[in-house]
Amino acid sequence: MAKIIAFYNNKGGVAKTTTATNVAGVLSLQHKKVLLIDGDPQGHTSLTFGVDADDLQTTLGAYLSSGWDAKQASDYFINVNDYLDVVPSNQSLSDFIIAVSGEDPKFRNKHLKNFIDPIRDEYDYIIFDMAPAVDIILENIVEIVDDLTVVAVPETYAVKNAETTLKITDDKQVIVRHIVPTKTQLNTNTHKFMLKNLREVAEAHNIKMTDTFIPNLIAFSEAVSIYELPLALVKDNHYKSAQKYYQNLVKELGY
Repeated sequence: MAKIIAFYNNKGGVAKTTTATNVAGVLSLQHKKVLLIDGDPQGHTSLTFGVDADDLQTTLGAYLSSGWDAKQASDYFINVNDYLDVVPSNQSLSDFIIAVSGEDPKFRNKHLKNFIDPIRDEYDYIIFDMAPAVDIILENIVEIVDDLTVVAVPETYAVKNAETTLKITDDKQVIVRHIVPTKTQLNTNTHKFMLKNLREVAEAHNIKMTDTFIPNLIAFSEAVSIYELPLALVKDNHYKSAQKYYQNLVKELGY
């Protein structure tokens, strides 16, 4: 049965999509069967693979609105390679969230579970790239997630927001195992100082901050703009050293 992983922060711009897509890419190269689901109406996950979700009708919001489960929808998944499939999202996910907001929580919080249950035995990992929001999708994730990881940038506002995010997950009684520092610049005193603060936030919530820091490298955005792939899947020796960061992260997270 698939392990369900989610990358979350209720602040945008902290490299959640970069982390989710690269972790998925690394796992697929290890011949792990992965379903990557975009939980953000902005649709950046599919865009990483060169697909503009705004042009699609077959997206997560449409499936949930129609009552389709993942097995029914599987023919329409974006197939990246033999081991990685992607479920895209667009504005229809926002429409779905609004439409079910008035439902009884015992039904409202089960939509994602009902969607993925029929295909959980077909994948090793189901990875959610989540929106920077406290919404019904977060409520649904809390019901099913095995490993929720907070992604955070070591900057003043972002560290403060990471603490807010952990208060949200504490309130919802979801276990967070790790904080992953992203966009780090260890050659600056500010980031070195804020990494210490971020570690203190993690320890205050009994969470481990990973020893693997994801640096602020142009290689991550180049991979998407030039190759229409996450860096982990780019076959170019020029990026070999940069690819090691997410390889090391996957190893440290124990996936």
